[in-house]
Amino acid sequence: MNTQIAFITYETPYAPGGGIAAVMAHLPKSIHKSSGLPTYVISPYHRYIAKTTDIEQNMEVICKIQVPFDDRIFDIEVRALDNEINWVFLKSTSDTNENPPFFSGQRHPYDVETTSNQSILLRDSLFFGKAVSSALPAINAKCHWVILLQDWEAATTTLALSNQPEVIGKTSQFLTLHNSYDCGVSDGDLRRIGISRDREVGHTILEYSLPLLGNPIFTVSKQFAEDLSTEILQTEIMIPHITSQLRTRLLGVNNGVFMENAIPHDIYSSAVEGDYSSLRDWKNENRKQAFAAIDSFSPAKSTPIWGDTKKFDRGEAQWFVMAGRDDSRQKGFELACLAAERYLHINDQARFLFFPIPGEEGLSGISFIKSLAQKYPHRILAFPFLFREGFFPILRGATFGMMPSYYEPFGMANEYYLNGVVCIGRATGGITQQVVPFRQASSFSLAVKKRSDRWDRQHTPATGFLFREPDDIPNKLGDWQAINAANYAINSQKSNRLEQRRKLPTVHAMVEEFVTCLEDASQIFQTNQDLYYQMVTGGISYIQKEFSWNNAAKTYLKHILPD
Repeated sequence: MNTQIAFITYETPYAPGGGIAAVMAHLPKSIHKSSGLPTYVISPYHRYIAKTTDIEQNMEVICKIQVPFDDRIFDIEVRALDNEINWVFLKSTSDTNENPPFFSGQRHPYDVETTSNQSILLRDSLFFGKAVSSALPAINAKCHWVILLQDWEAATTTLALSNQPEVIGKTSQFLTLHNSYDCGVSDGDLRRIGISRDREVGHTILEYSLPLLGNPIFTVSKQFAEDLSTEILQTEIMIPHITSQLRTRLLGVNNGVFMENAIPHDIYSSAVEGDYSSLRDWKNENRKQAFAAIDSFSPAKSTPIWGDTKKFDRGEAQWFVMAGRDDSRQKGFELACLAAERYLHINDQARFLFFPIPGEEGLSGISFIKSLAQKYPHRILAFPFLFREGFFPILRGATFGMMPSYYEPFGMANEYYLNGVVCIGRATGGITQQVVPFRQASSFSLAVKKRSDRWDRQHTPATGFLFREPDDIPNKLGDWQAINAANYAINSQKSNRLEQRRKLPTVHAMVEEFVTCLEDASQIFQTNQDLYYQMVTGGISYIQKEFSWNNAAKTYLKHILPD
């Protein structure tokens, strides 16, 4: 059978928005290499994303299609970029009367507004799904398409194909959940792509599409697959409407790593043999490079630095770093701030560096980080933008990387290790798999043990530190509902995200355990640096051994290819 594989995704490395783009940079190539089959990545052409527009001159228009949507016909150019695999971009060319035009995210693909009671992201995702359903037969009408849909924004393709029997019969469709977000869809929304709700299956994209998809439903780590069926945040709050559909169908496939080991080979090899002097020198040299980048950077309104770069300790203080795109329901920057302030009263030599990429709430949403940096300007620095010149030197010069996530499908712990940094994380999702906790630490509680025992044996060498609040906190459901509601005043000093959540018993317990974890990690670094550097090198070895794109590809192919 003539089989071709297509990843359908709203974001790519050419239009990054989060973790999906990082996966798309690796998994399609591995799938292609392992299968030998033609492999495509099909995404929107995001007209305002520089990484997309910068490569437009290298794209070839392979065909033009017309897409019916909302009782109109729209012209689409199917553009291809030949780069080991086939990158395909669907560019709308006749939507000038749309307000805003399709695929007009500014900072990232999801950076669109809700206007006139209309979700622009939902509109664009439905249009994308409809366009994909027309583009697939235009690219190749004679093959069997194995379709790998990435999250709900791509699952709209399944809805669009549901009334195209001449196409759907030539496809096998599978879904990968990189997150547990879903989106409501009305009868009117469905009519825009030419279908009617002919069965009572619910009122969201995933509710409607799951019965039409093949088994299994994939997730990006084995632990996240477990969490989607067992964690109260998921089963009672995020996805109670689809938990029963997912529970027997989920398959966690661990992502591979997102980068190479940044430590030079000779330095790393010496450290593996127990000589840590060169690794220590390498980290110190990165600190020098970090301060050179900081001193030469000129802050602006959109790229401010919070804290005092001149007074910030430039000696041998421990650096605790946290990075990533802000998501008020997931990332936990406010947990890190609450723990940092508590910990600075215990250890005034510690230093914290934050790299929050503003999310939906913008800079105002993370103003609590600014307030903390202003309160402790010589101990805390924050760079709320993509600090390309200084991020990696700072990270590689850091002592610990923090991941206090409320939940974590896979996570960036692997990136901490591969930059020579030990991870401190909350035991959830992929963090639990990527970090082997130090079992002699005070923070290695029963709640941590319960989760880490699934992946690590007692004799597995420790690579970092995990914390977790107790499982028996009263009214835990109510606290999680409050966290997920994100019902606070973004611009208020008294009722912002941090101030609202610090009052919740569950958050209070998280912060208590987090602070204990910071103390444990700091103590190890102060009293047993050999053990610290063993964690660095052991963490790199563990990550490289356990997380492989080749293994991920083979697992996918085992389940998606027709017999």
